Amino acid sequence: MTDYLVPAFASDGSSQSLLMKGRGGGRTPYHVLDVVHYNVLGDPTTRPANTTAYLAGQSISNNQTAGSVTATSVSVSDENDAPIDIMEILLDTNDTGVIGTNIRLHVFNSDPTANSGVGAGNGATWSNKKAGWIGSFAGLMRGFSDGGKGVLVPEEGNVRICNPSSGGKLLYYQLVTITGFQPSAVSTVFTPRFKGLQGRAA
Repeated sequence: MTDYLVPAFASDGSSQSLLMKGRGGGRTPYHVLDVVHYNVLGDPTTRPANTTAYLAGQSISNNQTAGSVTATSVSVSDENDAPIDIMEILLDTNDTGVIGTNIRLHVFNSDPTANSGVGAGNGATWSNKKAGWIGSFAGLMRGFSDGGKGVLVPEEGNVRICNPSSGGKLLYYQLVTITGFQPSAVSTVFTPRFKGLQGRAA
């Protein structure tokens, strides 16, 4: 008999490994955990109306002024406080200038713009307070005739396990250039799709 450990969530909200026991050619679960998949779109980030080139390490956000940047969020669970496992994030844009660029996406479980959290607006070197930070995802933007897409994966480890906003269902995100690029048009849009697993709150 062979044991198989699969990352999962227990019904009490804790992250655990699902123990699978196999005998012969099949696998029989040792115990069953309450886990569902999610695949959801986040709020779009619409850049300001300019085509100013970005340098490496600069913020891609919805306002030039730090204090006027508004939060961009995604609803990742179907009930409040349900723990989640973020496996990857598919980033979509109508900006052809981003092709071949590496992008970083920071994830938070509290509003990163609260309490003057944002220290830099669009096109400035990214700066933010650490409250609610969960981790970062990064990837290469592939080119298409009408824009770009990239699969962003965790920069540390294989998955990112967390809870959404306290008493809620939301995560928040911010975009940062890893390599610079020249936007192809004004007010281009970046939209993430979060993918992973959801457990159940205690």
